[in-house]
Amino acid sequence: MRITHNDAISLESVVRNVFSCDRAGMGGYIDADHFESAPFDAALIALAPLWQKGDLHEIEDFLFKWEHILRNDEDENADIRSYIRELDDLVNLLSQR
Repeated sequence: MRITHNDAISLESVVRNVFSCDRAGMGGYIDADHFESAPFDAALIALAPLWQKGDLHEIEDFLFKWEHILRNDEDENADIRSYIRELDDLVNLLSQR
């Protein structure tokens, strides 16, 4: 699923905050251009260093829900704003633990 560049910029911001890095960090993967065509990668990258701080089921539920939606190329009606908001909320919650 492709998303708009503006939504991809929002995802980049969430992920950059986790790693405190500049654009194109982590070998170029923390970049809005990448997230346009692979928005689920933002969750995998952002949650990787934080997953041990959270409830396993909470993180799994989020990942399973959004992987199905975002990796389905035929579903163009996904609520990307909800995905970004939920990812940001989860990252903030885990970062505080």
